[in-house]
Amino acid sequence: MKYDKAFIAQINKKNVLDVIRTKGPINKSQIAKILGLSIPTVMKISDELMMSGVIQSVGKGESSGGKRPELLELISDAFYMIGVDIGRSKTISIIMNLNGDILFRKNMETGQTNPPAELLDRVKRLINQTIEESRISTNKLLGIGVVTPGLIDVEKGIIIFSPDFQWENMNLKEAIGQILHIPIKIENSNRALALGEGWFGAAEQATYYVCINLGYGIGSAIMEKGKFYLGNSGSSGELGHMTLEREGPVCDCGNRGCLEALASGKAIADNARAAIANGIDTQILEYANGAIGKVEAKEVFEAAKDGDRCAEKIVNTAIEYLGIGIANYINLLDPEMIVLAGGMTKNGAYFIDRLERAILKRKMKFAGSNVKFEVSKLGEDAAAIGAAALILKKFIEHGGDTQERRKK
Repeated sequence: MKYDKAFIAQINKKNVLDVIRTKGPINKSQIAKILGLSIPTVMKISDELMMSGVIQSVGKGESSGGKRPELLELISDAFYMIGVDIGRSKTISIIMNLNGDILFRKNMETGQTNPPAELLDRVKRLINQTIEESRISTNKLLGIGVVTPGLIDVEKGIIIFSPDFQWENMNLKEAIGQILHIPIKIENSNRALALGEGWFGAAEQATYYVCINLGYGIGSAIMEKGKFYLGNSGSSGELGHMTLEREGPVCDCGNRGCLEALASGKAIADNARAAIANGIDTQILEYANGAIGKVEAKEVFEAAKDGDRCAEKIVNTAIEYLGIGIANYINLLDPEMIVLAGGMTKNGAYFIDRLERAILKRKMKFAGSNVKFEVSKLGEDAAAIGAAALILKKFIEHGGDTQERRKK
């Protein structure tokens, strides 16, 4: 296959910028060696990037016999990205610089998701407040990444189906609109979370990994060599909707016995409320100040850690199901790494150690023998960081070209 010179030049520019982003401060000779390019090619590209205000010289490196080489790095505040994570309980909006640092953060309770227009009006207000209160010039905004759970047509920005929100064929991109006439990218929140962990978190050194979000719901995403594994129709990674019990509880997706219906934060809370309502001896209600409507997975875990038998049974059952589901994932995909994220991971070793034992108990002998388990380094902001990284990724892929942001 033949490529024209312009295409090759664009690829080279993208690769040089990415090396400077990930390995800077770095000199031109080192960049050329890493990429297999000539030094004159790297010099030409780096000069262009400096002229456009994307990279800068930060002094001289150590000499290897000749003149001390000039060191280059990304200018972190050259441009910024907005990342918005519309989660089931909370919506988070951030502004992030090119180094992945959060410069401003604002959030709100997601609240009622239907009718969707009311929620999305509040999301738009949150985005505008984020921009206004950050006092960052809109001229430096590259775009907005917005992520949410569900099956998504990313090209059109349409939510095909969201079990969490009960949305179908809802055009999220159109509903939010072209705020400030800068690009908007829509993506599944679990894939965004995985992207964020790969660029700035626990999976920075991994090339083939799975990120599993264990929170109110259960979701996951598969990444290989920096790209999402989408499957034929873009629905890959729906770990939470793997059927584990033929006649199990009804899931929000409409199926029965899904992992999410058996072991998610919502399932744990539902099981605890049912136990309380049925008069089972437990102190779980005390952890919610006597209000059954306020019993969530957090309170159940707290009671379990304190030795409440009912809470322990609910938590252990959920962990057992999670172990089965993730073991199946390992048997099927054999990833290099599994990154565990979401609210359940806040329970630390109490949860992680039990989950790893459940996985090892259930996975096929010798399968996934080299898989590493890591906990998210980005915490509850992971999906919002990933949403902003969608815009940064596009910026890098275009070799630092900002023409795209001026398109309506």
